[in-house]
Amino acid sequence: MEHIRIANDWFKLDNAAKIFPAISTKKETNTFRVRIDLIETVDIDLLQQAINLILERYPMFKVRLKSGFFWNYLDYNERPFVILPLPQRVCGSLSPKEHNGYLFQIYYWNKSIILEMFHSLADGSGAFALIKSLLYQYMLLKGLKISPDNMILTRDSLPTVEEYEDSNLTYYDPHNHKHVPEEKAFLIKGTPISDGNIGLISATISTKDMMDLARTYQASVTEYLTALMLHTIYITQIQYREHLKQNQKPVKIFVPVNLRKHFPSHSLRNFTNFVKSGMVMNRSDISFEEILIETKKQFAHGLQKSELIRKMSENVSFEKNVLLRATPYFLKKFVLKIGYNMMGLLLNTLSFSNLGKIDFPESMQPHIDKISVGVYSGHYNTVNFGVVTYKDKFSMTFTRSIVETTIEREFFRHFTAKGIHMTLESNFVEEYR
Repeated sequence: MEHIRIANDWFKLDNAAKIFPAISTKKETNTFRVRIDLIETVDIDLLQQAINLILERYPMFKVRLKSGFFWNYLDYNERPFVILPLPQRVCGSLSPKEHNGYLFQIYYWNKSIILEMFHSLADGSGAFALIKSLLYQYMLLKGLKISPDNMILTRDSLPTVEEYEDSNLTYYDPHNHKHVPEEKAFLIKGTPISDGNIGLISATISTKDMMDLARTYQASVTEYLTALMLHTIYITQIQYREHLKQNQKPVKIFVPVNLRKHFPSHSLRNFTNFVKSGMVMNRSDISFEEILIETKKQFAHGLQKSELIRKMSENVSFEKNVLLRATPYFLKKFVLKIGYNMMGLLLNTLSFSNLGKIDFPESMQPHIDKISVGVYSGHYNTVNFGVVTYKDKFSMTFTRSIVETTIEREFFRHFTAKGIHMTLESNFVEEYR
């Protein structure tokens, strides 16, 4: 494995990252959150020391966004990184003019350490690599007896070439990039939350209970929860509203896929694609079982390697288009923003991100209580959903830009009706009105 040391350098945005600076606004922030709940209250001074020490290990994150003539790029950031108390806003904007130019922010609150990151910087895998290193360094400074056990990138290791790789460019196929047209999706509407705030409701159940429930239906956890989400939207938004069933748009769930599980990549940058599962729900008798059967079929197709490569290659071929490459960025930005607002945001009902099982060295585990993840919600995709597993704690988090919580209540009722114990947490943003 080739090691490199990069200082005062700049990086190209990876293929998946290039669109986000063009389309992001104060409301459509394209940020996501990782929250680690510890056993003890966070020592703010030690946390600041820890990020100061570990950030030099991640030069690809010690950057700021700069404007180039053809594309934006990431430039080395010499300004200090400052941790902050947790704000009211969930997954707020990380604009280049704020946070000393950094595209991620570390927050603290009571026993929690929260990382929020702009998607141009990395995906969930890169974010977890960073926060694991931060936690390890923080625990060392606290004097805890811990070891990395080859599971943590420590500050005495060097970055590798593989960590910087834009794996989309490595694994795409220039002969397999067919565009498949899509219908616009059914959108969840409601009363906007004032001041652009985001509501958050998180539930924790036993990982074993979740696994057993999915196995009962011979489904993966992601398939089961996707089908449950589709069914929940159906019964709360469509089933009893006859006027919606004529010319009904399909309800579509956007499910990011970690491509590192399908290709031999160790990149810390963006390397995800997606599977979509959806149905036109214009009948009054659609069952959960029917939806799950269709969901499993769609996942089987969407997770085929050739299909993952096709979608990856479609994105790369767009970037490599000769006319687009020669177009100045201020014109690219205009076209990308209009196109995404007209189609991209309207093609999904809801995003569901399952970050999977997160492991820590055994010596660190007694100091960590649970983990949760959240994804921003905006004007069109008003409700989104994130899932992560740590030991026997399976965390499910809804974020929303509307006041109504009908979907969350019905979704969680599914588990309590089956006798599964659940703990709930909310930021009660609706009370701020």
